[in-house]
Amino acid sequence: MRNPWGWACGAFLTMVAATWILILPVADTPASPSGDVKQPKLVVLVVFDQMRGDYLQKWQPLFGAGGFRRLQTDGAWFTNCHYPYAYTLTAAGHTSLVTGTTPSKHGIIANEWYDRANGESVASVQPPPEEIAKGTGPYRRKSETVGDVLMRVLKGRVTSMSIKERAAVLMAALRANLCLWFNPTSGNFATSPYYYTEGHAWISKFNKERYADQWLDKNWDRFDKKIDYVKHSGPDDFKSEGTGYLQGQTFPHPFKFADTNDEKVNKQNYYDAVTCSPMGNDLLLEFAMNAIAHEKLGQADTVDLLCIGFTSNDYIGHTWGPDSQEVLDVTLRSDALMKKLLDLLDAKVGKGNYYLAMSADHGVCPLPEFAKEENRKADRIAPELLTSLAEEFLNKKYLPAGAKAPWFIVPRRMNTWVYFNHETLKELKLKQADVERSLADWFSAQPGIERAFTRTEMEADAKDASELHRMVRRSYYAECSGDVMVIAKPYHIFSPPNLSDNPTKYPNYRATHGMPHAYDTHVPLLVMGPRIEPGTRDQRIAPQSMASILATALGVPAPKDATYPVPDGLFKK
Repeated sequence: MRNPWGWACGAFLTMVAATWILILPVADTPASPSGDVKQPKLVVLVVFDQMRGDYLQKWQPLFGAGGFRRLQTDGAWFTNCHYPYAYTLTAAGHTSLVTGTTPSKHGIIANEWYDRANGESVASVQPPPEEIAKGTGPYRRKSETVGDVLMRVLKGRVTSMSIKERAAVLMAALRANLCLWFNPTSGNFATSPYYYTEGHAWISKFNKERYADQWLDKNWDRFDKKIDYVKHSGPDDFKSEGTGYLQGQTFPHPFKFADTNDEKVNKQNYYDAVTCSPMGNDLLLEFAMNAIAHEKLGQADTVDLLCIGFTSNDYIGHTWGPDSQEVLDVTLRSDALMKKLLDLLDAKVGKGNYYLAMSADHGVCPLPEFAKEENRKADRIAPELLTSLAEEFLNKKYLPAGAKAPWFIVPRRMNTWVYFNHETLKELKLKQADVERSLADWFSAQPGIERAFTRTEMEADAKDASELHRMVRRSYYAECSGDVMVIAKPYHIFSPPNLSDNPTKYPNYRATHGMPHAYDTHVPLLVMGPRIEPGTRDQRIAPQSMASILATALGVPAPKDATYPVPDGLFKK
């Protein structure tokens, strides 16, 4: 039997209606508690994509020495850390960690959205039309990061890297010294013309050595054969798990080319399989270790910030689900990976000369089929609810029988916002607020939907709003957000139904996240360093405190928009 979800999460939101306190440094003065405290040589931010907050607790007995356990005992471990906004996605999470604020301020509301100003759907790190030649960059982020402050105040260096492009870019300073991500088409680490990379010959050398090719025709098997994976997670062939990139539903998972005559497709399938396995994390760790050695991070006269975004946990969780043997395995391997990284930092930088902070960008919802077996109300909601079915409702309500109109400017589901076609509303002489309300009420009455919120509600005074309303507002940014946002009930996700009937259909998207429920908002937060008071802490905090924590460790002010302070007593006086 799989371990049941361990919290009182069956209720819609266990979110305490706490006020997230605003504390802002107002000048470029050192943020450390004492002016004579020695500055560290290096501060490292590690983000594990989709590492849910309960993993480090329920699997703690299985961890080895020197990895997660070292952070839990030698550092401060915050067990009750929750994102305070509703739309819990990768781009928003990574940005929030380094800016110290919410999407309502930093502007990165999702991984992609509709840009009304330019009339196009855009990704979070996509350049605007006038900057297209510069390529990928943080153009759409509206708030400064802790790396920006470090570069401005101390002329320090910032290096950011991930498998995911958006993770690397959105953690990095505006003009980071290095910002790189993995390209699954070429099998190389890459950057864009936006960033200056001259004089870093080690990157070309790493790519030429083809480190990413070493797993071809090999298998990903269980990390520790002595551990009873069934006892600690569940059966290896749970009915609604995915199959990845020709990896299959059960262990061992092969790494191979696709069976086509197209060499490009063959190679990309292999590289996608690598990143959808713990070997993607191994690949990034090797690249990070090369950066530490060749850039002499923490070993020069500067104060350095290194941001590392481990992505593979997310791909694995989406494919096999959070209660799978695969997620248990990547978590065990992540523990071993952290030991390797900490040992390297001890050797290269020296104990007492660096800080390491670790968190995640979001959690994940259990597979609805698994939640049902745990006697929870759960289901998959057809994505068409937000597109064709919603348009059908509007046609029936506002048009003569049989008539149709293009109600939405984005015909496909981009995120849980729907974007009205304003020209249609204008032609029909309809007030937008009235149509918003009608559609939101219709959404709220549909199976699996908790509630829908309108743009008009987001723009209104919310002093007496519910906590859910406030969480949605923290995810709202007027320039990017749509006109109605839909919130699913707990253990319900937008996904094609009946996936259990065909394991190979939609092979990589079986579980997901993006709701304001505890399983999506809860993430770990751990900090270890020379002035950190160690211990386990259960007070509720927001991951956005990370920006102020990193700033204090670096000895610089928090970013200008940071609204979440360093937790009391974290740093020794």
